[in-house]
Amino acid sequence: MVQRKASDESERVTQNLLQCGELTELCLELRLAVLRQECPEEEARRRLWRDIIQAKERAWQRNHS
Repeated sequence: MVQRKASDESERVTQNLLQCGELTELCLELRLAVLRQECPEEEARRRLWRDIIQAKERAWQRNHS
């Protein structure tokens, strides 16, 4: 019984991690769609990457300050 609960928990965690990746992908697509309304495709993708890098830098600074 304990082993089954551990297996169920492991499956639940796995599913949550997979959904997290899907949500991230959907959020990036949504942000890109908004940027495409404001500027040409190439510039939109450039801005998206810049946003990602800035968010990662802010997160890193919070964790290391």
